[in-house]
Amino acid sequence: MAQRGAQLDPRKLSCSICLDLLKDPVTVPCGHSYCSRCIQRHWEEDVSGFYSCPQCRKRFLVRPDLTKNILLAELVEDLKNTELQRLSTWTKG
Repeated sequence: MAQRGAQLDPRKLSCSICLDLLKDPVTVPCGHSYCSRCIQRHWEEDVSGFYSCPQCRKRFLVRPDLTKNILLAELVEDLKNTELQRLSTWTKG
């Protein structure tokens, strides 16, 4: 379990499609997570006839239901708040 004050690594909370912090994170059936818009756009632009995970390349014959990843959404918010507090302290000092 993470200790209070432990540093979160932004790279672990980033979308592998847009490379930004996850926005409205969703999980595909293979377990990988992306920004909701990024994975939807990825699948809309793919003309291969099937849907695949950009990371592991697992193929899905039908478009999978996306599940909101609540834990990742909370962690991203915690990271944003930590960064805002750090920047606020830095600018006041």
